[in-house]
Order: sequence, then C-alpha cells, then structure tokens
Amino acid sequence: MKPLKLLIITTYLATSACITTQTKTTDKADVVPPKLLAPNVKKIWIPAIIKDDGQEWEEGHYLYRIERGTSWSR
Repeated sequence: MKPLKLLIITTYLATSACITTQTKTTDKADVVPPKLLAPNVKKIWIPAIIKDDGQEWEEGHYLYRIERGTSWSR
C-alpha cells in the first residue's frame, strides 16, 4: 500500500507543477513595437542610346536610385 501512496503523491506533485503558470508583470498594451518606414526611391527614365556609330542599340529603361533605405521608426 505504501508504494501506491508514493506513486499517487509523486503524480500529484508533478501534475500540479506542470499546471501552474507564471504571469508576466509587464502590460502588453503599453509596449508599442517599432514600425518599418518605407524607403525613398527615385525612378529615372534613361532614353534609348545608339552607340558605336549605329552598331549598338541600348533600349530605353528605368533606373531606380535609393535615396534613403528602409529604417525603423522610433
């Protein structure tokens, strides 16, 4: 009978230890995570160019220049 009581007490203690949870003291409503700010990108049109006395043709295209990269807000 004694091993059965020991098993019941051990099972009870192990189960009660797993059931209890700790709560955090910080309030999540007060914490505001930072946001990503969009980058500043300049779009430049490069017109078509004829090079090497008409032997080479470079088609018109856009050039994207990053003026300010992505950053975190404060």
